[in-house]
Amino acid sequence: MLPSLFNGKPTSVYRIQATLLSGLLFASANNNFYAVMEFNWYHWTRSGHSTATAGLEGVDLLNLGSTGVAGNDIVTGAVGIKWLRRENREFGVAFEMPLTQRRDIFENRLTADYIIRY
Repeated sequence: MLPSLFNGKPTSVYRIQATLLSGLLFASANNNFYAVMEFNWYHWTRSGHSTATAGLEGVDLLNLGSTGVAGNDIVTGAVGIKWLRRENREFGVAFEMPLTQRRDIFENRLTADYIIRY
């Protein structure tokens, strides 16, 4: 695979590096429903070289390649519910919000998932 170029430079020059640590807690409400609590810690280990969006990382949605983001942290928390429809299928919904003062582009979000195990 050949590296892609942007303005004659490899695109990896513009990327940041980040680490994500997540933790989940589950509590059964009954046989089909359970509550979920999730915590996520985003830590940026290296800045990119793009000055167009200096200081903005894009959290887990975008990689903006911004300068001045190394060492930044954002912690988020989510609460939700899971429904075990069948033994191999579940549907979940959760509301996630930042718990730290630093938010970047992250305000709040509602997420949903549908899992099929086989």
